[in-house]
Amino acid sequence: MQQALKKRDRQGLTPKQKKVYDIIKAFIKQNGVSPSYEELKQLMGSKSKSHVHSFVHQLINRGWIGRGNGRNRSIFIL
Repeated sequence: MQQALKKRDRQGLTPKQKKVYDIIKAFIKQNGVSPSYEELKQLMGSKSKSHVHSFVHQLINRGWIGRGNGRNRSIFIL
């Protein structure tokens, strides 16, 4: 069981996922808080928040970022 969890942690990223991860990391470093989905949408050049939501959840599932439950601006780097 523990080996399965380790395998899931910190999986490699696609180039687009890496770009989103870098955007989040730089935003937190510059502003001290994580970006909202609207800000991420603008920074990514995306037209929909669902696209942003998809990338955020991919990064969470791969073990690169975390997110607090039910709070705005709760994304954090792992």
